[in-house]
Amino acid sequence: MALSSAAPLGQTAEVELRLAIPEAPFHVIGDPVPFRWEFINRGDQRLAFMWEGCCRLNGRVSASLGQLTLHSDPATSAAQLTAHLFARAARLLPGKPAVFETNLGDWLNIDRSGEYKLTARYTGLLDNQQPQVGRGWQLWKDSTTAEAIRATLLTPSDYIARRNQTEIALRLDGPDRLLPLDPTRLELKLINLSETPKTIHWPSDFALWFLGATGGRSPLAPTRIRAAPEKLVLAKNERLAKGIEIAPGAFDGRSLEQYRLFVDFKTAESRTPSNAVPLDWQLDVADLQQLIHMASGGAKTGLRNRPLKLMRLHLGEIGQALGQVAASDLNEKGKKLLKELQLAAALKPVSKKPGLVTVKLRITNDGSIQFVEDALRQAFQDKKPITDQLDDLLNIRKHLGWVVAIQLHPYATTPKTHIAAAFEKLSSLEPRLAKPITLDPQQN
Repeated sequence: MALSSAAPLGQTAEVELRLAIPEAPFHVIGDPVPFRWEFINRGDQRLAFMWEGCCRLNGRVSASLGQLTLHSDPATSAAQLTAHLFARAARLLPGKPAVFETNLGDWLNIDRSGEYKLTARYTGLLDNQQPQVGRGWQLWKDSTTAEAIRATLLTPSDYIARRNQTEIALRLDGPDRLLPLDPTRLELKLINLSETPKTIHWPSDFALWFLGATGGRSPLAPTRIRAAPEKLVLAKNERLAKGIEIAPGAFDGRSLEQYRLFVDFKTAESRTPSNAVPLDWQLDVADLQQLIHMASGGAKTGLRNRPLKLMRLHLGEIGQALGQVAASDLNEKGKKLLKELQLAAALKPVSKKPGLVTVKLRITNDGSIQFVEDALRQAFQDKKPITDQLDDLLNIRKHLGWVVAIQLHPYATTPKTHIAAAFEKLSSLEPRLAKPITLDPQQN
């Protein structure tokens, strides 16, 4: 039943809001730090309100560190905003808490270490929200503010710098770069420095932390160590070495940059990090030479052409390096693929995302056909006829993930005979286009 079946709540009812973060000496920024919201209905009426823990519309969170105050920013996506207009209402029975679990990172982007004072304000129902509620439920439209709580947050770099290896010491060693097609293997060495035996659970007590250029934990990078589970007991001063393997493909599509990796050992009682090692994720000229040689041979039986896929994923970043690959060291198929990839990299700025791309062509008063967009004109700096340039574009569209359409843009003064001639001239391309060639709607 819709909003009309419920009466708005007067000013007499009270809803108490409490915040909670698990007690710990500190939390590391990049961890999914639990951030609990607990609502308590102190009145005697059954209440309904809108809970949304993802769009930061009804709820606002603030974090204070000295003179610095951070505020949560509301979502701006039209899809998210629309979804919350008619969402199902949450319910508050008198005296019974309603608890909602979120992560602190859902609300705030914190990038500085310190002891923060956290507070929040929540409005039960915004003016434009119409939740679905049943009879006998009152709509809570008021706001409530939680008392502040405190939590110490550390950046990953500060966490590593203050590591206290009094019980289990960790040392991470390995290569200084991620391999494009093969597993990257590292070794984690452990030593029990305490006076008593220590039990560890491999690999569930450990997590991978990849840090990006800004020093923060890189989103979507691997976090789990993939290995068979073991329960191990380390005697006093006993040493242990365990292998860690980063699978090829783990960074496909991630930006090419230098990362740092450390391993976090965390139990219910304590946690300690290893040292951080640099891991460069790059596709240099030598890598590309090898990848093109492998990719030009086609996919192996039953497998996708992984070298080609990898280069396609990073076309926007490898254009300069592709220009330095020596074609003389490649066979004919390799030379052809290199030329295609160089053109695809030059065209990438036209549309960085795969999907439909409409190529706009200008028809001048003398009947010549030209690209409207500067990026296309710069990519095709040769003197080929426009039909040959379009043919080259269509031949490499799979590298970009494009489906291509063509739209003609004559001048208002362009003779109709030239427009008709352009349609005829380009008609042979239509079988490879997403749809028939069209005329600029303003010219129709």
